Amino acid sequence: MRISRITVENYANFENVDFATDDSLVIVGENKAGKSNLLRALRLVLDPMLPDRDRQLGLEHFWDGLGDAKLGATVKVVVEFTDFEDNDNLLTVLGGSLVDTETPVVARLTYLYRPKAALEGAAPQTLADYEYLVFGGTNEDNVFTAARRRELPMDYLFALRDAEGDLLNWRRSPLRPIIEELTASLDEKAREELQQLVSNAQSTLAQRPEVSAAAGKVYDRLVEMVGDEHAVSLTLGATPTNVDVLLRGLRLLIDGGARGIGDASLGTANLLFLTLKGLELERAVEAGERSHTFLAIEEPEAHLHPHVQRLVYRHYLGEEDDAPQNVTTILTTHSPHIASVAPLRSIILLREDAEGGSTSITSAAEVELLPDEEDDLQRYIDVTRGELFFARGIIFVEGDAERFLIPEFAAALDVDLDALGVTVCSVASANFLPYVKLVGPDALDVPFVILTDLDPPDDGGAPLAFARVRDILALWMEQEDIDQYEEFDDLWEDGEMNGIFVNDKTLEVELFQAGMGPAMAPVLQKHANSWGSQRRAVMNGWIDDPTTLDEGKLLGWVGEVGKGRFAQALAGSATEAVCPEYIKKALTYVKNGFSPVES
Repeated sequence: MRISRITVENYANFENVDFATDDSLVIVGENKAGKSNLLRALRLVLDPMLPDRDRQLGLEHFWDGLGDAKLGATVKVVVEFTDFEDNDNLLTVLGGSLVDTETPVVARLTYLYRPKAALEGAAPQTLADYEYLVFGGTNEDNVFTAARRRELPMDYLFALRDAEGDLLNWRRSPLRPIIEELTASLDEKAREELQQLVSNAQSTLAQRPEVSAAAGKVYDRLVEMVGDEHAVSLTLGATPTNVDVLLRGLRLLIDGGARGIGDASLGTANLLFLTLKGLELERAVEAGERSHTFLAIEEPEAHLHPHVQRLVYRHYLGEEDDAPQNVTTILTTHSPHIASVAPLRSIILLREDAEGGSTSITSAAEVELLPDEEDDLQRYIDVTRGELFFARGIIFVEGDAERFLIPEFAAALDVDLDALGVTVCSVASANFLPYVKLVGPDALDVPFVILTDLDPPDDGGAPLAFARVRDILALWMEQEDIDQYEEFDDLWEDGEMNGIFVNDKTLEVELFQAGMGPAMAPVLQKHANSWGSQRRAVMNGWIDDPTTLDEGKLLGWVGEVGKGRFAQALAGSATEAVCPEYIKKALTYVKNGFSPVES
């Protein structure tokens, strides 16, 4: 089973959000965007441990944008489920909540916090005039009870959880069900054997002369104080303990039994806690205590080394064969290491709208991608640590050369990419289409620009950039408008209006023509395969008269160095005076809030 859709209205940061989801949910966004509030909204529907009083909301829980209209508004949280028709238990629990009986069937649970029906349309005066209800399907009388919530509960691990404290507290410890299962598995013979071992150990301990001497010391002092008449006989020994109490006292030890959890690092405690939690959830399903679990973890990266983060959550997010069964994992995270191993379709992106005063939500589950495009993006996200998902804006470039140079030119032009939250992403090709599909206005809606080469062909035909730009614009423009492009300049102009900037040739030629020839010469002299007087003379001739530049020869020399290495060595010479025009335009577009500058 999985959550397939979530709707939230008038709650916390959310005016009205409605988005599809996939098998897992990995929720990313900046601070104050509402990640925790989204989990709390889900708890209103799913968490059986949430007290009823917490389902009675305060005015502070209403969307702030309502202002004085909070009283009278209705808070609504809708969660839809699918892929459960093969599970008889889930069909029993959700059978009365179906809203679509076609395969795959869809069930819906709704939380409402609204003015009481008894008001019959009259305006509520206080929150005492409000009521909450959780119901299945479309019938408000079909109450979804706490007993049914316990069949598919949401287990919520807070961001500031005390993993060490929970492990040491019997009532809260995820080790408890494992010990209880161990205790229940012992037959009478095993219990008698264990009890005899304990009794023998206690007797041996009590008979040690050192123990008897210690008891004698206490008795002698007692006689000194009150005399023989009032002193009681004493011995030292362990309190008789039955097997159940003994097993309950078992604790996890680390470092070969040398230390307890209290001596463990915070990272180790969190790792053990998550391991035990996974076992607890599996046991609960196997024991028939529940049919499915929604495991929600806030900031799961807490105290974990980056490599361990990737290993643990690759397991929890279902990328391994031994991933927990009948568990839907829901994470909120700031960690690029976790985002990098998240299935692409699991990403849910929250973005605060400063002007509207609400948070928007976009989901990768709704992005239309071809299978090979999805595979390429998944690999890219893994390698780049999910940098796309944490940026306020993106500059897409073809390769490492641009990735090294663009930040330097931005600094020279007083465009602070870090302050703007802008990331430069190399796609290692000119195939920008899958990336735009993922972050474009009809998908995750992350602002972006593209810097690409014209790539004119040798035969004088249409440059390769023509089809490249046209295909990108076709993602949000009508095809009939795309078909009307005949003049290259018209396409380039519309491309720039949409953040796509094309140079006149290729990057290295643009850099030379912009005035970086003198800076290129020493780089080539140092790193090219050979650099004699003949090459030096040719290079100096080009610098003196740029119209004589042999572009093919220059690119060949750069190729000897390697484009990335060449650009990295050249980056220190990037200034406003030698910045190619198309890069200036792109950075101005970024500085202007990812929109064209009005002329």
